[in-house]
Amino acid sequence: MFRISRAPISAAAILVLGACGVTDIPLDPDPDPDPLEVDGVTVSASSTEVGIGGTLQLTATVSPFGVDPSVTWASNNEDRLMVDTNGLASAALLPLEAGAVTVTATSVEDPSFSGSIDLTITCGVLVSSDVSSGATLPEDTCYIAQSALSVSDGTLTVEPGVEVSFDPSGSLTIGPDGRLDAQGTMDKGIVFTSTDPLEKWRGIRFNGSRSGDNQLMYVTVENGGSDGWSGASYSSSAVYLSGASLVAVSSSTIRGSESQGLTALGEAEFTLTGTAFEENAIPMWLHPNNLEGVGTDNVFTANDDEVIRVGYGNTDRLSTAQAWPDAGIPYQLQDRMFVEAALEIGPGVEIEARSGVSLIVTSSGSLNAVGTEMNPVHIRGSEAERGWWKGIQIQSQSASNVFSWVVIEDGGSDQWTGFGDSRAMVYLDGNSTLSIGNSTFRNSDHYALWVPSGGDVSGLTDNTFEDNARIMIVHPNRVGGIDGSNAFSGNDEQAVRVTFGNNDRVEDAQTWQSLGVPYLVVDRTFVEAALTIEAGVTLEFAQGAHFIVTDEGSINAIGTALERITFRGREALAGYWKGIEVNTVSAANRFEFADFLHAGSSGWFGGSDSTGTLYVTQDGSVVINDVTVGLTEGYAAIVGNGGSLSCTAFDEGGFQIYVYEPGNNRAQATCPG
Repeated sequence: MFRISRAPISAAAILVLGACGVTDIPLDPDPDPDPLEVDGVTVSASSTEVGIGGTLQLTATVSPFGVDPSVTWASNNEDRLMVDTNGLASAALLPLEAGAVTVTATSVEDPSFSGSIDLTITCGVLVSSDVSSGATLPEDTCYIAQSALSVSDGTLTVEPGVEVSFDPSGSLTIGPDGRLDAQGTMDKGIVFTSTDPLEKWRGIRFNGSRSGDNQLMYVTVENGGSDGWSGASYSSSAVYLSGASLVAVSSSTIRGSESQGLTALGEAEFTLTGTAFEENAIPMWLHPNNLEGVGTDNVFTANDDEVIRVGYGNTDRLSTAQAWPDAGIPYQLQDRMFVEAALEIGPGVEIEARSGVSLIVTSSGSLNAVGTEMNPVHIRGSEAERGWWKGIQIQSQSASNVFSWVVIEDGGSDQWTGFGDSRAMVYLDGNSTLSIGNSTFRNSDHYALWVPSGGDVSGLTDNTFEDNARIMIVHPNRVGGIDGSNAFSGNDEQAVRVTFGNNDRVEDAQTWQSLGVPYLVVDRTFVEAALTIEAGVTLEFAQGAHFIVTDEGSINAIGTALERITFRGREALAGYWKGIEVNTVSAANRFEFADFLHAGSSGWFGGSDSTGTLYVTQDGSVVINDVTVGLTEGYAAIVGNGGSLSCTAFDEGGFQIYVYEPGNNRAQATCPG
């Protein structure tokens, strides 16, 4: 039906028409027709996805045709996506959060009708070709890496606010000619994470990339460590440095790694400052050459094992001079480690060793462990058990070998040589030097300290030896280095062992100071230099052990009435040890305020009259004053033909003195001199 537009008809016109015989002309039956009504709104777009920071044009159709097509637009999350009056949808740069947003178009003519569309905000997809020759990920963008990415050359620059999410098979490798410059800010950090918070991804590997451009600043690396970078057990790591990589990490966070947060192999170099390690299996696993790069301001929270593991095998070598700082958590030695350069360990540093592990300072290395009274260096087993780890061997003569304010404990697990008795927590080997002061040796399963003839412990002062199986064994020529200020308590054997074999010699003039515990002379010992025994000293002798003072030596043992000197057997049995032989005429040979007990185990020469506590040979002379002999076998003293024994207040304990003289050998009750 066509609609014809009519103008109003005047009365004159009607009369004319009537005159012409035209009658009954109908009037318009619908002078005011019903208007069209809105019956629906639909929304469409070329895609249902919009990338973060991107736009998408939406179209709204209001039906039926001919009604007012105007609509108003609304988003159910305007923080993430807004729509202007023309239907242009814009996804916000921030927050970097993918997901669904619903956009609604409402009819202006009839607001009871509306239509909607569900949009998905997506991050960009990265593939390896996007970054292989370097690229820039612009500020406040996000990406999904569904597979491994590799930068083979050029620089991958990641600007502040970027987030890259990796599928479980995803990873990022920076090759030898590639670089990664990821520098966020305090307000806009950079995030490398997993697409699913419950899944892990592999992590970031610097594979021989040695560039000053390699930076991780205000970067979060989370949920990495899903798989190893090699077949080695230590190679699973959220951040993995291999080859000669050079990387600076600062003000960052490494969180939620399935294994290590950071691993660095031997040739790698890095600096690590102001970085948080949170909820990782292990914060770090490093080669011993890497530790100097660890700063003192890193933070460790809720990691399964709060240690920095050190070393990858039993031949690892510290080959570059360095200082290990106080990291705030212990360094844990994984296996035997060789120190072939200068190693400094400062106040507060904690080092713990796994079972059976040893630290060997070679002839080219040195170990300088210097703490303070309030903040000592602590070296111990990873478990607080006697003999948990082997200990420290010093082979170096460096003057830098110093222990000062060090606590060392739990060693002595195994022998250092084929000699079964060579178990010691600190073992000086060959010609070596170690200055030890203000330190504590505790909980060794055998000796706390081993000092051979070539070992130099001059300045062994103000130390504490407690709760060890044995305190120490010292070659007689090195005993003079032990200061009387050392303290000994709770050791199974409360004695300092002297001598390793029956040919050991005192070759340098020295004084044996009073220690508060006995010196235990284990075997025959030759005194070939001036030996002074201080007041208050006790010498215990193993069965059959004895002193021989040669013509080049002397023995001067002068006690006091309150601090007598005691020579006795290790066991309180008559005839347990042999005694002392003097072959020198030195005026220094004197015994005063001294007691001799349990001697006379065997004769000094053939014949029935050769057993005695003191044997002054034909070439010897001794002066004694206020000396007591008790529980001896044989004679209190034997004086050879030409020998000299001068006595004052000599209490022979009922035992006689046998004097050899030409034609007049005799036993007598009094001193011959």
